[in-house]
Amino acid sequence: MVRFAHTASRRPPSRPATNPRARSTTRWFAPARCAGPGRAGDATTPESVAAWNGRFQVFQRDASIYWHPNVDGGTAHQVGGRIRDKWGDLGWENAALGYPVTDELQTPDGVGRFNHFQGGSVYWSPNTDAHQIWAGIRDKWAAQGWETGPLGYPTTDERTTPDGKGKYNHFEGGSIYYSPAGGVRTVSGKIRDFWAKAGWEKSSFGFPSSDAYTAGGGIKQNFIGGAIQAFEPTGVALEKFDNKAYSSYRQVYPLFAKEDLPRWHAAGAHRELIQNMDKYFPLTGCPKEITPGAVSTLTGVGGRSGKVTVDRISDTGFTLKTAADHPEGAGRLLTIRFDEVTAPPADEKNLVFDTADVKTRYTGSNKTWIRLIVESSGPTQTTQVQGPFSSEHIGTQIWGPFASTLRTTLDKSTTTYVPLTP
Repeated sequence: MVRFAHTASRRPPSRPATNPRARSTTRWFAPARCAGPGRAGDATTPESVAAWNGRFQVFQRDASIYWHPNVDGGTAHQVGGRIRDKWGDLGWENAALGYPVTDELQTPDGVGRFNHFQGGSVYWSPNTDAHQIWAGIRDKWAAQGWETGPLGYPTTDERTTPDGKGKYNHFEGGSIYYSPAGGVRTVSGKIRDFWAKAGWEKSSFGFPSSDAYTAGGGIKQNFIGGAIQAFEPTGVALEKFDNKAYSSYRQVYPLFAKEDLPRWHAAGAHRELIQNMDKYFPLTGCPKEITPGAVSTLTGVGGRSGKVTVDRISDTGFTLKTAADHPEGAGRLLTIRFDEVTAPPADEKNLVFDTADVKTRYTGSNKTWIRLIVESSGPTQTTQVQGPFSSEHIGTQIWGPFASTLRTTLDKSTTTYVPLTP
């Protein structure tokens, strides 16, 4: 592209610039249509030649008018203020934005201003200043409602990512990223914050490969290197364990130290489990993903089966309740939950170690451990057979392998869970 020697005169000069090729009139500008004499003020430069034989003229009130016969049907357009400054910083009409195809206009929200150009747009608001946005990122932003959508105004120009492979704009309410492998994707909220803390696209997640979508009661987004899922606190409390003799039992299975598997926490282990019951839970007959009110038909001791209902789901666990046809009795509650404990006390009760190695590493540890807790309680009057819902002995045979499966399989998950925040 050719840079013209008179380009500097596009900002208001201290005295009128001269150009031997300039015409003596501005009849082709139609300034009254573009900005109006009261808005633009008097001309401070003569009409001058712009790129590719277009024309421009600078006016008194921080405004310019640009025209090219092949742009917008030969209609001249006004550009001013910080939008014009940004356009100038990016190379005027010689660069990728090209000529304006609208006047400077007020945004529908009444807060900001914008100009559309051949190659993109510049948007300004009092809180964000003027920023350029174009191509697929602008299309994505437009599809979400421009500045009136959830992203608000752009807070940066389009930039190249540090690895040189992608592009992005940050906005008041999030970001839009482009990469050849992932496409154009919006990232916002807790997922964006988590991804940013991990190192953006330089992290193991890489670039986003989907927009966010609802999943498992939360929001999930796929990245080239895995998925990130976030949840809002449920506010649900699990029923308190009654700890009655003979009819109740509680077992605590230490799983692993967070130092060994740092991406896991109690809420994350819980969410991974309830969205993949077929992968982890030792009793078959539940849906792959459980939700409150879901019904499972579980086969128990002796091949007898019975129905259980998902009574409630909290932030770190869930409770199953046996139905009237359940051979272990009606109305029994089985709670599966996770907790975290730092420097476990030496006098803990109800501990069960499924391997000797875990016992050695857990005893006297000063680390933070993720633990599986199983609590069974409820009436026994209608119990016909003993099983994991009613017998601690049988439960140990079921929940011990369950703990081992969790320990060895959780970290193979391709989903990482954002820690809960209020």
